[in-house]
Amino acid sequence: MAQKKRKEPEVKEEYNFTPPDFNEKEFLEKDITVTKTVLLSALLALVFGVVAYFTTNLSFVIGLLIIVIGAVALKRIFEFLPVDLSALENKTWFGNGAMFFFLALGIWILLLNPPFGDTIDPQINDLEVWAGELQYNRPYNNVPLGEVTFNATITDNGDLSKVEFAFTGADPQTFDMVKGDDGRYEFTYNFTVPDTYTFAVIATDDAGNTQTYTSSIQIV
Repeated sequence: MAQKKRKEPEVKEEYNFTPPDFNEKEFLEKDITVTKTVLLSALLALVFGVVAYFTTNLSFVIGLLIIVIGAVALKRIFEFLPVDLSALENKTWFGNGAMFFFLALGIWILLLNPPFGDTIDPQINDLEVWAGELQYNRPYNNVPLGEVTFNATITDNGDLSKVEFAFTGADPQTFDMVKGDDGRYEFTYNFTVPDTYTFAVIATDDAGNTQTYTSSIQIV
């Protein structure tokens, strides 16, 4: 009778793990350098955001351009600072640049709005002209004699100090517009003489910023 051949036990291959060399000093120095660049990037973003704010009176484009240039040239700026940049990777610069841009942009926008500042003019939109139940669209021609109501949506990033309606022709007159229940500012005038009248809606906020909408109306 044949006998089964005994299966020899498998010999497991032993694997000895050798941990890589770890330079703790080098690791800590790199970590400190990265932290320094993050903090300095945040400080530079603050400076660039303030500079952008002070150029806003010239142009919003200039302020935004200053922030973009700062983010793109951030690495070049650091070359003038006493910081060893040899250990920093490109992804670190990309992250610092993105943080710089959004932080500077946020500071700039924050300074543009109350209570820090207000350089933004009020906005006048959707001026409507009504004579009775009829609405007239620009150029507001052939509007009949009688009471005519002007109303518009006027907004601001702060508070409005006054909204005025003015006739700007040979006999200038200025009236206050009243805010209605629907949030729109309105003014009603009784026309008794057929003519073409030039008018303006003038909105002024608490910071003195002004926006003016001008047009004319033909009364028949």
